This record gives sequence, structure tokens and C-alpha cells, in this order.
Amino acid sequence: MKQSLKLAAVLLIAIFGHGLAVAQQSFEEDVHYFSIFPEQPGGEGDRVKVSEFFLYTCPHCDQLEPHLDAWLKRKPANVDFDRVPAMFNRETIKMHGKTFYALRLMGLSDTLHAKIFHAIHNEGEQFATQGDMEAFLEEQGVDLVAYRKAMKSFAVNTQARRAEALADRYEVRAVPSIVIDGKYRVTGLVGEAMMKVTDYLIGKVERERGITTK
Repeated sequence: MKQSLKLAAVLLIAIFGHGLAVAQQSFEEDVHYFSIFPEQPGGEGDRVKVSEFFLYTCPHCDQLEPHLDAWLKRKPANVDFDRVPAMFNRETIKMHGKTFYALRLMGLSDTLHAKIFHAIHNEGEQFATQGDMEAFLEEQGVDLVAYRKAMKSFAVNTQARRAEALADRYEVRAVPSIVIDGKYRVTGLVGEAMMKVTDYLIGKVERERGITTK
């Protein structure tokens, strides 16, 4: 009987230990995260919105990718996640951001997102011009006619303008930044630390909104 109770206790710790550690860990506003003023619209019902702002040329964004990918596999079911390219005021950066949306429109972003990061941070590519990007994409088997059409499309230009507006409303001035439900922003952390604060803030938002999840 005692052995069964011990086994049950071990199983409970294994299942709930991570969540309890996140809930009990102390994170400080204006140190680990920042409140957004004014607060922006969040998810509807029991949904919580999480957005990651990134640049392909940012080394910390590249370092975050494996931690973010692991988090996406275990994120709460009621969390809606989106990647948002930062559209800072440089033509190369804007071209990179539009490329992300063009590849998403073409159904290729899941395949090529990590490859663009890898080319820049592991192979020395810069993609300073659209021609540079096209040469790389052609090597990956991308139809350049379709890519150029997507880059000029209403959908991609609308998404690029929306990304710029979101960064302004969320006060995103550096990357990587993760915005939780239009209310909190995580900036200035790297790797797994960023995801731990994100988990903490998701729980905080759920408590503040009275969201209960199974």
C-alpha cells in the first residue's frame, strides 16, 4: 500500500511539477516583463494570444528558435500563437519580413523559416537584397515567379502593415519580444528563460480573466 502511495506521489510530481514550478517562481514587472499601456485586445472567450516578434538577422532570435519550437509542442491548448516579423525602418528588414509572409502565403514558411535563420547565422548569408534572397530560395526549389507575385500581393502588404502597427501598439523596440494577450511583453531575456516567463504570464492572464482550463 505504501509503495503504491509513493508511486502515485512520484507520478503526480512528474505530471504537475513543471507547472507548479512556473506558478511558484517569482518574476518581477519591469525586470522580467513589461506591461503594455494602453492594454491591447487579447483573445476571445478562454483563448490567450501569444505573439513572437523576431528578425531573421537577430542572433538571439535564432538562439530562441529551438526553445520556442519545444514550447509550441507543449503550449496550453487554449493559447493561439503567431510569429510576427519586426518591420523596423530598414529596407532589408522589411524585405525579410515580407518574405516571411510571402512564404506563408505560398505554404512554405514551415519548411523555410528555420532554413533562413540557419543560412544567416551558420553559413554567413546576409540576404541584403531581394536578389540575394531569391538566389537562396531558388536553391531551395521555390518558384520565383510565385514568390515575386506574393511579395507584391495585397495580402502580404496588408500583413506587413499590420505587423508594423502591432509592434507600435505593443511598444516592441527590440527583438526577440513575446507579447502575451496584448497586455504583457517579454523583452531582454534569451532562450528558455524567455519561455518560462511566457508560461508565467499566460497563467497570470488566465487568473486575471478568470479562465479555467483542464
